Amino acid sequence: MLQSSSLLSGHAPKGRRFTADLLRALPPQERSDLYAYGLKALEATQSLLQQGKTVISEIIGNAAYVEWEHYPQRDAKSRTGALFYYHAHAASQRMSAEHGHFHVFAPNDRAECPSDQRYTHIAGLSIDARGMPLRVFTTNQWVTAECWEDAERVCTLARQTTLKDAKPHRVGQWLDAVFAFFRPQIDLIAHMRDARVKALQARGRTQLLEDRRTHILSQCRIDFSTQIFALEELGADAP
Repeated sequence: MLQSSSLLSGHAPKGRRFTADLLRALPPQERSDLYAYGLKALEATQSLLQQGKTVISEIIGNAAYVEWEHYPQRDAKSRTGALFYYHAHAASQRMSAEHGHFHVFAPNDRAECPSDQRYTHIAGLSIDARGMPLRVFTTNQWVTAECWEDAERVCTLARQTTLKDAKPHRVGQWLDAVFAFFRPQIDLIAHMRDARVKALQARGRTQLLEDRRTHILSQCRIDFSTQIFALEELGADAP
């Protein structure tokens, strides 16, 4: 599905056709499960909008919005040890229309993980000013200082990660639904990340995981309506 140019650049193809092809490869039941998660994410979004809020205002609250600051300040942590935070880089470093992005981490108690790195980055999620998802992406260890895992392990951890009891609860619930809805894209970028690291290391980029110049290793554009429509066209329906 992916050409070598996509693997080297870290950019997945974008558009309705690519989304449809990605979803078509899944079993019918998995497509229906994704559709249900999509409806749940939309319901969570609409619930906030009805109160004049967005997922952004819910997590920032009354605090001043400052570039690079974490929201919440000490990160949001669930009882399982999973955590997330929201922040924004300088405007010149954001993708078009991006307001900021979430980073989501899974707990990782593997013995090989250093004591101060008992977590693994699942993915970043960029959103616009309305709180609508724009892309998912992976980063290197310079960004996350995480316990590094291969793509298969990241995908497994992603399926085990729940944030619904982290505060603010409605943001955690929204993230759970959004990450489940876009799971095919998250699985994709995890494998793209590993393929790109392998390809660039073969070209002599041996310090890639700590390289500030290549801190985003893979990314994929996402869109709620495109994903919903593609699932409907493939026959997915809510349980």
